[in-house]
Amino acid sequence: MKNSLNIIVNEIQYLIRGKKISEIINLETDNIYNKSAASVIIKKYIDKNCLYNLEVLKDYKILLKFIPVNSEYKCYEAMSFSNSSLYNFIFEDWDSKDPLETSSLKKQLNLNFLFIPIIKVKKKGVFNNYSDWEIGDLSLWRPNYNELKWIGKEWNRAKKTIRQGVKLKMQKHGKSFRTTNNLPKQSETDFIHLRPHGKNSFDYDIPYLKHTNGAVEITKQSFWLNKSFINLLLNNYKWKMNLKEK
Repeated sequence: MKNSLNIIVNEIQYLIRGKKISEIINLETDNIYNKSAASVIIKKYIDKNCLYNLEVLKDYKILLKFIPVNSEYKCYEAMSFSNSSLYNFIFEDWDSKDPLETSSLKKQLNLNFLFIPIIKVKKKGVFNNYSDWEIGDLSLWRPNYNELKWIGKEWNRAKKTIRQGVKLKMQKHGKSFRTTNNLPKQSETDFIHLRPHGKNSFDYDIPYLKHTNGAVEITKQSFWLNKSFINLLLNNYKWKMNLKEK
């Protein structure tokens, strides 16, 4: 299994590493201006040209994650997981052996994350032209025991806050106001944090709203990997061509 995983990642690294988006884009069918355009283009290129298509990757629990980075491999944004009602977290347990009770985040971490950095230049909040975007060195990460333990501690901290009741506060933001909360923020954690992940600012977490008898009207949230943690993963798990089992 591990040797097969090495072979697959080697193939993908050899296929796309160092290529620019302009080399693999199909200008007749690909829309580069969509938010997820780069990831869609690279996936299509892998599926068409790699010996191991996207369906094979699923068999080996390989999840492709596209990370916009600068030339020093510092990412521009955190990495999201799927959202779930805060109400569900109350009944989950990080260390449970029962699949029905196990944290949904821990289940989502039970994968081989293949990070594909897309090197871009950002000036005054604007990225350079897509034709200059380049695919960098891949990194393969599967959370080890210690990493899961550290992430679990921060997950339990978030769960405690949710069980006690999320506190909302209106704060002035420019010429208007915005609602803030006391869920763990990226600046307060080392690995994960909670932040909005809904369709829009009116995509509310209805189950949690009902649980709090209408007291906490909060948009749907999800866990995100902190940018600083992603930077460490990109560096510490950078892929080296290897056909042997470790």
